[in-house]
Amino acid sequence: MDASPFTAVARILKTHGLDGEVNAALLVRCLEPAALQAADVWPVPPKGAPRPLHVSGIRGWDETSCVLAFEEVTDVATAKCLVGTLLLMRADDLPETLESTVEDVIGFEVVDTTRGSLGSIVDVIVTGANDVWVVRGPFGEVLVPVIDDVVLSVDHAQRTARVSLLPGLIDED
Repeated sequence: MDASPFTAVARILKTHGLDGEVNAALLVRCLEPAALQAADVWPVPPKGAPRPLHVSGIRGWDETSCVLAFEEVTDVATAKCLVGTLLLMRADDLPETLESTVEDVIGFEVVDTTRGSLGSIVDVIVTGANDVWVVRGPFGEVLVPVIDDVVLSVDHAQRTARVSLLPGLIDED
């Protein structure tokens, strides 16, 4: 795993019910519910002073999403404040078997074979079919599907990704 002491494990998508639960998209492949149960996670960006949340319950688990409950969040108003945040875990708290599968590409520069630099990855959208990188740069915000036909290579040492965009992904009028 990289030298970062934290790894993004989920993004809170929306509230779920009235008791403070949230729907979360999982950002780490092969993560098991036991890895999050009773774990400390840090919401980023934090609302106020950075402090961990303690996972008190998990349900509706599948490989891409789940419903989470936190000890500190007991109402929908507090849960709404968490929508859109990333949940980080200490890298040391993740199972060792995930080390080879966890990829934190936020901040990587994306270079297109035709257009040059597209900017940096600012977010990853997890979908059922494939991830999508949100890249901001000279072309504005570009959504790059993470599929073999588009992503040619990822260099973790250089923190770059080489891509060949499909027609229509950038408005070049």
